[in-house]
Order: sequence, then C-alpha cells, then structure tokens
Amino acid sequence: MSEERKQQIISALQAIYEGFSPTEDEPELTMFGLISRYNATGQNAELIGGDWVVENCPEPLRSLPD
Repeated sequence: MSEERKQQIISALQAIYEGFSPTEDEPELTMFGLISRYNATGQNAELIGGDWVVENCPEPLRSLPD
C-alpha cells in the first residue's frame, strides 16, 4: 500500500471518528463501529480491519475499544 493511500484511509477513518454522535444504542464508537462505518463507504478495497488501525493510525483511533 502506498503512503498516499494509507493517508487517505487514515483521513477517512478520522472523519468517521469526528463525525460520530453517541446514541442510546451506541454510546461510544468502538473499533467494530469504526470499521463497519468505513466498510459502508465502499472505500475498503484493502479490507483493513482493527489490527490495521492499531498498527497504522494515530490516537485516539488506535485505542478505540473493541
């Protein structure tokens, strides 16, 4: 994966994190919720998962609960 693509993914994940609004059903964003939302965008051609986020993303993304 190119560094440019990696940065595109990180930016997309950061936007999802920043746009998250807690609800009664989902009071906090989890790693599962983050990846599910990213999958829903149709941009996950690389099929990244939580391990990729932990290895490649800055805080607070890498520390989201499972």
